[in-house]
Amino acid sequence: MKTNRFFKKYAVLAIMCSVFALTSCSSDDSKTDGGQGDNPAVIASVRVNTPAGRVFYLGAYAKFPSTLDYKTMTEIGPNATIYSYGEHPYVWNGTASTLTKYNVSNDMKISSADAVSLAGTGVSGTFGPPAFVSETEAYFFALNDGKIIKFNPTTMTITETIAVTPLPFSNDAGIKTATYMSYVTSAKKIILPVANTPTDYNKFLQYGQIAVFDIASKAVTYVNDSRVSMGYHTFAKGSDGSLYYRPSRETNIALDYSTVTGNPSASALLKVNPNGTFDANFFVDLKKALNAHSVNVVAYVNGDKALAQYLDNTFTPPAKPADWYNAPTKFALVDLKTLKVEPFTSFEKYGTVYTVGTIDGIEYYGNITAPDGKFSLLKQNGAADFEAISEALGGSLIFVGKLR
Repeated sequence: MKTNRFFKKYAVLAIMCSVFALTSCSSDDSKTDGGQGDNPAVIASVRVNTPAGRVFYLGAYAKFPSTLDYKTMTEIGPNATIYSYGEHPYVWNGTASTLTKYNVSNDMKISSADAVSLAGTGVSGTFGPPAFVSETEAYFFALNDGKIIKFNPTTMTITETIAVTPLPFSNDAGIKTATYMSYVTSAKKIILPVANTPTDYNKFLQYGQIAVFDIASKAVTYVNDSRVSMGYHTFAKGSDGSLYYRPSRETNIALDYSTVTGNPSASALLKVNPNGTFDANFFVDLKKALNAHSVNVVAYVNGDKALAQYLDNTFTPPAKPADWYNAPTKFALVDLKTLKVEPFTSFEKYGTVYTVGTIDGIEYYGNITAPDGKFSLLKQNGAADFEAISEALGGSLIFVGKLR
């Protein structure tokens, strides 16, 4: 079976949103906070490689057209992370530490509205997109610095800087814990999965961890689970809205080159409850189900089936760790109840596939390196059922969302 590099180190999520996600945006969906109104609008963003570097473009439509041409979109610059909430697209410029809000008119014209700068807040660490709670309440999480920046998306003003317990080991160069995506839950919590990128392979953390922010008390707690070794800093999202703490490549590569033995699984899946606890009754050892060397990514859970990317049991770690990421991988769907395994080939004609957004509970994906050279917008209709609904001309998709 031809292999693909699904979510290659989740580089695309770092550009926009696994899902800016990603999955998906910082909240559970890129969907409106109110009614649909009489003027439905969706947005799509593409990145175009130019001699001067990547340039990002944003377009708005009543519905996604069959072709998405960046030449008809609005240019938003060379350094952009794009996502949406309510009726507005938002663009984060990490170099300038500025978040800009855009308006989309009924005739689909895009214009900048207002901006808020984090330059004077004293945050220095790398952090992900904001978590939107409402039209007037949103948060940036700079947990490396022990700070949360609260702002009002309507007025685009910072309303509070909240001091919290810093993320443990985030400033330990041998371990390098980090958060990225944040998920607003029905229990009035904001949950951030914690990852590590150890430079000392013997220091990968032998527990899973989530950061839980209680909106009411303004406190952050760090919740551990000793059934797994540390996973990734975005969740795998279930088609029913469930959140799953998933394996990470960084822990698996560390395990392959460390002298550690007897550690908890680095290839298992846990479920996270809306109240910020791990589900004690849910644990699936995907490595055992697949008879794999390691499970490096769980892309999503659709119904009871999880899509896993894995190295099979014939894999031998190469002498150079840098070559580890180039090893051919396989895909399979694993039934989380029966552990039945099904081969997965749906992405073979699309090359590398990655999430670009969630609309009304449905996941959408973009791609690069397709054999035919095309960039597609894929809509997920089932665990292995994907429909190409648009072709992006001249650049790859990085985000889609619904405004109204």
